[in-house]
Amino acid sequence: MTKPPILAHPGLGAFEGLFGQSYEVRRVGGPPEEIDARAAVVIGSIGLPREVIERAPNLKLIACFGAGTDGVDRALCAARGIAVTNCPAVNHEDVADVAIGLLISTTRNIAAGDRLVRAGGWSGPLGLPPVRRLRGRKIGVVGLGAIGAAVAARAVALGLEVRWTGPRPKPGAPYPYEPDLRALATWADVLAVCAPGGPDTDKLVNADVIAALGPDGVLLNVARGSLVDEDALIAALKAGKLGGAGLDVFVTEPTPAARWADVPNVTLTPHLGGATREAIMESAQLVLENLRRFFAGEPLATPLPPP
Repeated sequence: MTKPPILAHPGLGAFEGLFGQSYEVRRVGGPPEEIDARAAVVIGSIGLPREVIERAPNLKLIACFGAGTDGVDRALCAARGIAVTNCPAVNHEDVADVAIGLLISTTRNIAAGDRLVRAGGWSGPLGLPPVRRLRGRKIGVVGLGAIGAAVAARAVALGLEVRWTGPRPKPGAPYPYEPDLRALATWADVLAVCAPGGPDTDKLVNADVIAALGPDGVLLNVARGSLVDEDALIAALKAGKLGGAGLDVFVTEPTPAARWADVPNVTLTPHLGGATREAIMESAQLVLENLRRFFAGEPLATPLPPP
């Protein structure tokens, strides 16, 4: 029996064999000719280039790994009648774990302390100057979706006071809502960025917001690098106008090491927030289920509404 072709971008890596059991996996590339595939599997933050979509006249499904779909041109897909699916409520708890890890590392000098010990710089009773305790601080959460809510719950357990912002209030949200991001940053000791990426949130955390957070403030970003004005962030850290930052996402990924070589008070991780074995496998199974339903003519498991 012939396997239906699916387009994979940028590829399926270790899951090539798993998907290859049911589908002929094809990659983007080769001459600019027509692509014969009715479905594509993509990383949501990367998406599928417009020119590739235009070369695939029979494409009717883009199935995204992960919850985010900011790399997918949703308007173009709607105009072309292409359904888009994602993997919601799979890795949000894992991302929140990393956000709290970055918070503790940045505020309690965990990464800095590790570097100090390894470099042989621990010479006195206190290797690093004392810092403020975490309990009793105030955290502003930008975006109270699944990730933001999980971060907020963990913050409460650590004894932090929580407020949040987003496009609109949510009835029943257990934390006070602040409609103005700059006002939230002024109030907060810590600002955790958990909102979706895309044009509407590009550089949402700009120089003014960073200045409002101030020289004792800490910025966490576990959402998308595009939400933060990275140049303004680096400038503020170097000038001592921001107390610290914990970043799992960057404007360019992989981010150039030289860009951060002389930036103080920052903990960096390589976009590993949602990358647990369990979440990756659950996402793969959900993508496969959406593909199965699509080719069987059944309702999709996790369709996204038109933008």
